Amino acid sequence: MYRDTIFICHATPDDNDFVRWLGARLTGHGYKVWADMFGLKGGTPFWNTIEEALREHACKVIFVASQASVDPQRQGVRNELSVADAVRKALADPAFIIPVRIDDVGFADFPILVHQLNAIDFSKGWGPKLVELLDTLETANVPRIEHDQTAEFELWRQDAAKTSALVNVEPEPVLTSLSPVSALPSTLRYLKVNADAAVVAQSLRTSGIPFSVFYQLLLTFADLDEVNSALPTPFVAEPRAERPLQDFLKGPSADVTSPKRGDAHNIATALLRQHVERHLLNRGLKALEQRAGSAFYFPADLLASNKVTYTAASGKRTYKKVVGRSERNRVFWHLAMKVTVVLGPTTFVRFKPYVAFSDDGQVAISDPKRTTPIRRRFCKNWWNQHWRQLQEAFVAWLAEGQMDCVIPLDGDQKLILAGRLLQLTAQRHIVGDLQFQDDADDPDEPEDDEDDGVFDADAEGEE
Repeated sequence: MYRDTIFICHATPDDNDFVRWLGARLTGHGYKVWADMFGLKGGTPFWNTIEEALREHACKVIFVASQASVDPQRQGVRNELSVADAVRKALADPAFIIPVRIDDVGFADFPILVHQLNAIDFSKGWGPKLVELLDTLETANVPRIEHDQTAEFELWRQDAAKTSALVNVEPEPVLTSLSPVSALPSTLRYLKVNADAAVVAQSLRTSGIPFSVFYQLLLTFADLDEVNSALPTPFVAEPRAERPLQDFLKGPSADVTSPKRGDAHNIATALLRQHVERHLLNRGLKALEQRAGSAFYFPADLLASNKVTYTAASGKRTYKKVVGRSERNRVFWHLAMKVTVVLGPTTFVRFKPYVAFSDDGQVAISDPKRTTPIRRRFCKNWWNQHWRQLQEAFVAWLAEGQMDCVIPLDGDQKLILAGRLLQLTAQRHIVGDLQFQDDADDPDEPEDDEDDGVFDADAEGEE
């Protein structure tokens, strides 16, 4: 039995708009998609068709999690999940069901069959998370259809046309929030020290050199001389071993005590993130420490006119302001970024946008009780398109207008990022959706104090 179909489980008709959008995108990327909006013909026994699609054809099930679909009264959704869970066990595929969250439904409210699964959160914008879903399907080796999919896509196009969201058979550029990594450091160093590693680490932390303690060893990409120059007397580090990074990520070695595969992945990810953050500080950004990780913001006057001038993905020369003054709130606002490194078959750095505030243009206000209400008012009109333009401008600034951003780790090792956000091309598109816009004007500051419907770039990071 050949499984080649992505089955979308959702609440009908509540979540149909999202399913139309997602189905068109997945079909445009070459996947075969089934949803009960299209797979049920007149006179066909309802449950027989759904069960056949799940049991015999589905290679993955996307569960659209929403306030509607998690309702215990939605017995149809529960039945689909029950069958999907049975297929998951039969296939021994723990990632057979992929939850995607599309509104403010609580993760704790997910049905028990998907409660412990990692969900992709589309609730703050559909476009940016499409790339993460595509990467998940690619990593899972979900098959793509090689024959002409015009007929399949036409089903999605016809349904979209009924809702005035026309689907065109032409390429569409999709700008992501990811900066691809083109070169990773080749070697991870194991250093032994002449005292308790935890004590040595405490002295080394103020240096800013990224490292990780593993039993009595220090793991780092940094050069031995750099580490020793940062250590106070009488502490000394000596080389214990070196491992190629790709071997380190595979887990334990016979030559030296090494972390397990999962721990090795976490250590390497953390070290690379710290090197990126260190580079941001070296470029003049300042750190605002928070419980969920530091945000790195532009201080006033770091840049001429507090603007980044860059060439957008569309080819247009434009600019974005990264520091400004809110007279209404009597504070300066600062564009900031949080850093995430994703190690995988394709490695990315994701810069997550954030807005910090200060009284003097230099020192960010750290009290979330003060800044959260300001952020909700000030960023009320900063929708996804504006955030994406800010990310695009930031990456261009980081690369200093070059095609690559080179982050030195030591004398001979580098981390190299692309100087532009990753751009994908879908073979079909829904008219008016995710089109490039290069309007340099910043959104107007709201004149009222209402908080309803606010897009908060990182509310969970503060509160």
